[in-house]
Amino acid sequence: MKKRKWYLVLIISSIILLILSYNVTSYLDSYKKDLEFKERIENYNFDELLKINSDIVGYIKVNNTNVSYPIVKGSDNTFYLNHSYDKKENEIGSIFLDYRNDLENLSRNNIIYGHGRLDNSMFGSLNNLLDSDWLSNEDNHYIEVTTPDKIMVFKIFSVYTIDKESYYIKTYFSDNKYFKEFLETVMKRSIYNFSTNVSTSDKILTLSTCKNNFGKRVVVHAKMLKKEETS
Repeated sequence: MKKRKWYLVLIISSIILLILSYNVTSYLDSYKKDLEFKERIENYNFDELLKINSDIVGYIKVNNTNVSYPIVKGSDNTFYLNHSYDKKENEIGSIFLDYRNDLENLSRNNIIYGHGRLDNSMFGSLNNLLDSDWLSNEDNHYIEVTTPDKIMVFKIFSVYTIDKESYYIKTYFSDNKYFKEFLETVMKRSIYNFSTNVSTSDKILTLSTCKNNFGKRVVVHAKMLKKEETS
């Protein structure tokens, strides 16, 4: 009987070790691929990016995070959950713009999604924004979004975690009253006071990612400060 128990413990331990080994290997492989991808892609211009995939609509950088990626846009919000920027299927997905939005003609609320990867690839490093040291450095509060013909700079005014919902990913508001209520709500949710005034005339950028496997989301809202034409 004791011998059977010993064999059972050995089998279970072996299975756990195999799972851990697979997860570590997968993590390291994903991290390596992400570094190689960034080294390759950051030297590309938009003409080269568009040759790879005409769905590429911009490029995003968030200060003091690993976020530095092309932005793609599909015909829905599901395709790029498991397809890379070159449309190849993978589990990492892409950084993608809500299909209802257009970076060349901004809505009141413009949403960009990405997986919250544990290796800090994609939007995984947005978890940095929940850290008090990161938040206290004002240089970190800026997001740059580049398109083929302009550069836009956004300033963060709200960061929080929340259960999965549809409220913060609204893109259309019938009038200023409802948009004002929206802005007041997402500002009240923030874990940090950015002391940034926001009004109904502002264009808002919203970043959304998963915090864990239990439905929580990390949400970032920023308002556009300036837009410079590049062509």
